[in-house]
Amino acid sequence: MPVAVLASGEGTTAEALIRSGLEGQIGCEVGLVISSNENAGILARVKRVNDRYGSHIATACIGRRSHPPVRGESLGPGDQSLAEVAAIESLLSGGEFQVVVLMGYLRRVAPSLVNLFGWRDEYTNPYEAQMLNIHPGPLPETAGLFGIAVQRYVLMQGLGRAGHVVHVVAVNYDSGPVVFEHRTPVLSCDTPETLFERIKLLQREHVPAVVDAFATGRRHYLAARSARHQLGAV
Repeated sequence: MPVAVLASGEGTTAEALIRSGLEGQIGCEVGLVISSNENAGILARVKRVNDRYGSHIATACIGRRSHPPVRGESLGPGDQSLAEVAAIESLLSGGEFQVVVLMGYLRRVAPSLVNLFGWRDEYTNPYEAQMLNIHPGPLPETAGLFGIAVQRYVLMQGLGRAGHVVHVVAVNYDSGPVVFEHRTPVLSCDTPETLFERIKLLQREHVPAVVDAFATGRRHYLAARSARHQLGAV
């Protein structure tokens, strides 16, 4: 079950997912990593993994610098340019990926990509989509925030609970159906930094199995739906 990853940062959770697949701990394997940042740590991590395991995980850098907007194209902060969208769509459509996972991807996924791979209004089951996001905080309280800003908000608002959520990507930030949620209590001694480190540990521990479970569930759902359609056509 091939998986694609979109990332912008260090990629520690992405590396955990990659290694789990290569070591046979889960049934899906990452075949492609797309980064919006040419200096992202995830790119170096993939190279080291390929060298160690003899694997051939492809990488691509697709961001504002490599794929700039054309003259007259108006973009907001974090928006993808039309060139970015076209390049990402080409790679994802050509790979037959069971799941596409956003893991610290600091770009707003364009509506056209969401329509192809994420949540649509007419969907009734999360398995109809194939694009997931890993969000490092409770939802809907921390929707639209990212990184350590999530943990600052959790502490400032006294939410009392932290964790991470895996949800289907929708057009509006962090609004797609929640697939999995793992919680951890907020400690009286927590700072944004200590809480964020605990969340990242939680992600590395759980995300590989979560992605694998979603990929497996989606494969079974699509197979059952195809069988129903075939029976209905008989």
